[in-house]
Amino acid sequence: FQMPDPKKKKDKKLKEEKARKKESITEKYAKVQESRKRKLEGIDDDIPEEPVAEIEEKATEEPTIAEPEKKKKKKKRGRLEDIAEPRVETVYFDEAPSKSFADFELDERILKGIGELGWSRPTEVQLSMIDLVLEGRNVMARARTGSGKTAAYVLPVLHRVVQVMSSGQSSSAGPLAVFVAPSKELATQIFDLLAGLLRPLPFLSVLNLSSLSEDEKDVWNNDSPQLVVCTPGKLSTMLQLRPSFLSSVRHIVLDEADLLLSFGYEQEMKFIRRNLPELYQCILTSATLTDDMTTLKKLFMTGKAVTIKLKEGDLPDSSQLTQYQVMCENDEQRFAILLSLFKLKLVVGKTIIFVNTVDRCYRLALFLQAFRLKSCILNAAMPANSRCHVIAQFNKGDFPIVIASDASNVHVDGWDGEEEPKEKKRDKKKKMDKESGVARGIDFHQVSNVINFDFPKNLESYIHRVGRTARGFNKGTALSFSIPAEKNLLDGVKEEMNKQMGMDVLTPYEMRIKELDSFVLRAREAMAATTRSVVKEARLAEIRQEALRSAKLNGYFARNPRERDLLEKDKKLQQLSLKSPAIADVPDYIVPKALRGIDYTSDLKKKKKQGTKHRHKSANQKKFEQKKANPLHSFSI
Repeated sequence: FQMPDPKKKKDKKLKEEKARKKESITEKYAKVQESRKRKLEGIDDDIPEEPVAEIEEKATEEPTIAEPEKKKKKKKRGRLEDIAEPRVETVYFDEAPSKSFADFELDERILKGIGELGWSRPTEVQLSMIDLVLEGRNVMARARTGSGKTAAYVLPVLHRVVQVMSSGQSSSAGPLAVFVAPSKELATQIFDLLAGLLRPLPFLSVLNLSSLSEDEKDVWNNDSPQLVVCTPGKLSTMLQLRPSFLSSVRHIVLDEADLLLSFGYEQEMKFIRRNLPELYQCILTSATLTDDMTTLKKLFMTGKAVTIKLKEGDLPDSSQLTQYQVMCENDEQRFAILLSLFKLKLVVGKTIIFVNTVDRCYRLALFLQAFRLKSCILNAAMPANSRCHVIAQFNKGDFPIVIASDASNVHVDGWDGEEEPKEKKRDKKKKMDKESGVARGIDFHQVSNVINFDFPKNLESYIHRVGRTARGFNKGTALSFSIPAEKNLLDGVKEEMNKQMGMDVLTPYEMRIKELDSFVLRAREAMAATTRSVVKEARLAEIRQEALRSAKLNGYFARNPRERDLLEKDKKLQQLSLKSPAIADVPDYIVPKALRGIDYTSDLKKKKKQGTKHRHKSANQKKFEQKKANPLHSFSI
């Protein structure tokens, strides 16, 4: 007879205890799975749900017999934090599978709308995102500017709204989907895309709240569209008038989500969230979306979220986007080089020129006007309708150059996380429209070149400026001017871009300034003529033009025709008084030797010449045309 070994007895007890604990965890896991199933089937809505990930981790863990009390408390605290904040699952896409739009099984009428818009194939972000949104998942998507993010959320949301409307599930008067954008221009862009896709879907309507004026009371009080596009300020106004406006919302999209807080909309966003239903699908998109966007994530995400991060740089690679840096000794040289690039046709196609201030926009526009270079100004201080009109003109091709300032994107209304004195805030609100944005999100069509005339203040601004070209599958060029005072900014952006792309991205654009002496002299004369008073007059002239275009003032002008006549006389934009009458011409002797032999005549001059041929007609030509116009003479049997 052998005595039992106490060690073996102890080990056996430990094994039995481990098995018991594992069994209890497995049972708990099964209960949670069952409760989820019951919840989905609608049997029981009150069963509390514990995150499965926590239980799975515990099941694979080796349990200890005696765990210290501190560790237990830490685990409990961590579990509570996980429940309070939505879990984010990050998905990286190396290469999305090649598909056509038809492979997503979208509604046939949506596919017809896609065909009418001329889209041939989905972009990478669309391939990665559409399926997840169709499944009803909460999504946080980060993809570079111009990659097709807008269509990536619009198409699946529209498909789900069509399904709800076709099944007759929606009997409510409120919208089913809301698209929130930080600026009026971006809201208008989303609205235009939706309007194009809705042509084959006449039973759906879309409303752009950002373009509504306070006078359109019938729309504010009675309109009930299925889709709404808005800025946070306008949506807050609507909720104050109609508190139950968002009660039926199933999908909410926050485009350029990181800007919604940096534009100073925190209070409006909280107010919107309080008026949303308990359950809805939430989509957050941006070119610079980060995982630590805890405020918006906690505020709007109602469950688990998937973060999509495409493995790509913030900008397209060098095969699609060519980036140059132009070093200048001073501001005069910067103006002269820009002038030579346009006059010598080294820059061809639709171009956006970015500067750092609104006054600089007008100064540059007057400078280009002196050399017969047609341009328009996108001024953040002007009303939204005016800005959208300028964008539409540029997109149509009425102007080959648009001069823009992205000052409104950085600390709008002085918002930098700290409160300012009330008097200062009031003054700033008069000068700048809070809901304006130029470099960020706006889709300028077929832009060949972006020129950073003033170097951007930070990397984010550089990315969003340069991102206006090389959009989708198109190619583009970016030129960034810098003077010695801006060297630190240039070096910082270069370092970050080189890290992202894994190669030198900004190529030096060599200009032999000695060969451009004549352009320097002409630029000097034009710059001397663009004084502060001339810039002020140009700004006043634009305000007069805006007043004449205003629909609100039509009644006033009808009662006071003299006022209209006075504005009509003064509405012409200020022109520079220059000593040299032929300053805009490009004679052969001022052209560098390597570029001679090309016709550098201004396009405007060519058009005038073509028009003069047909203006002066002989007496016989006039007689013949009169006879042709007279039906009694031109009639023949």
